[in-house]
Amino acid sequence: MKNLTIIATMIATALCVQPAMAHELGDHLPKKGQPTAVQLQFGGDKEVNKDNFIAAESDKYFFEQQQKSGINHFTHDRVLLTMETQTVVRQNRDTLYSKSIWDTQGGVTFTLPILQSYQSLQVIDENHRTVAVLYAQAGKNQITITPDMLSYGQHVWVIARTQVASDTPAAIAEGNRKQDLIKADASSANRYQAKGFNQYQREQVRLDLEKQVMALDFTQAMGAPEGKPLHAKQNVRARKVTHFHALGLTAMGFGGLPSEHAFYKVLLADNRTGQCQVMNFDAPPLQANGFFSITTYGQDAYVHTNNFALSSRQGELTANEDGSYTVHFNCGDNAINNIDVEANWTGILRMYKPIDEQQIVDYADGVMLPH
Repeated sequence: MKNLTIIATMIATALCVQPAMAHELGDHLPKKGQPTAVQLQFGGDKEVNKDNFIAAESDKYFFEQQQKSGINHFTHDRVLLTMETQTVVRQNRDTLYSKSIWDTQGGVTFTLPILQSYQSLQVIDENHRTVAVLYAQAGKNQITITPDMLSYGQHVWVIARTQVASDTPAAIAEGNRKQDLIKADASSANRYQAKGFNQYQREQVRLDLEKQVMALDFTQAMGAPEGKPLHAKQNVRARKVTHFHALGLTAMGFGGLPSEHAFYKVLLADNRTGQCQVMNFDAPPLQANGFFSITTYGQDAYVHTNNFALSSRQGELTANEDGSYTVHFNCGDNAINNIDVEANWTGILRMYKPIDEQQIVDYADGVMLPH
């Protein structure tokens, strides 16, 4: 690891750096605890508690996405996330995202191109269970989804992630071209029907569940539909999903990948006043085309600064001479890999395509939090 004396010196020189100035959220984003107009439009009087929160939160994501893209149609995000383009809590700028709602009645076939870079497609049912994960590589790039494969209902929420080489106009344009190569063919186009959950109660339950974030075990939080036979093309493992952990993950970040496909470490420093913090870690054990990122958020889980994230994408993170990484938080422009954070910030270290699930879990346990 990088010499700690050097790091201590860098921290000492940055003690005078003030917490980043937080920017106000745009009017298109809800205030903490307040449902949006669209949520109220498709909500109702059905009570929401911890027993049915996963169904209620999934319902929200389903009707919101259908309102944006219609049924059986992808909406592509054509640029990496910015403070101005965020729409939900804990978004990230890891990849270009493509999202949609599909009717599986009669079958819907998803196909990714064969690429030399990272592109994945995740199929999620109405109980926030991952039905399939595809990759843009031979043998893992196509599947047909039918209702009998789902834990409930006949509709699925689909998210495709397309990596770009760098955050440059040419690289983004190439990523957009790869997004347009994603194909899907559905036999039916019945629209998803919102279930009428009380949106004020849903949001309050979500906020209460977020308080348990540090107790979550992500290996027990998401997985394939239980009680359903799994086929090789689904590319997901059978696992024990515990209700407590599934609740917390759904509240914290809908659409997370199962642990064999990605792993998430929450960064919650002891000192979150916004003063200079440092984090040191070795490169995660990832497969070819795997990558990692650090994204930071304000206390409301939205992005409030322009310089809020770094990834292993070209031109962003600078490695130390030994291949390890040092990331600073609010330590000034002269600090290597510096991210601007506001007081009471949180963050997530996301790691995509781990070599092995247990190996990435052990690795994440050993990563020291910002200090």
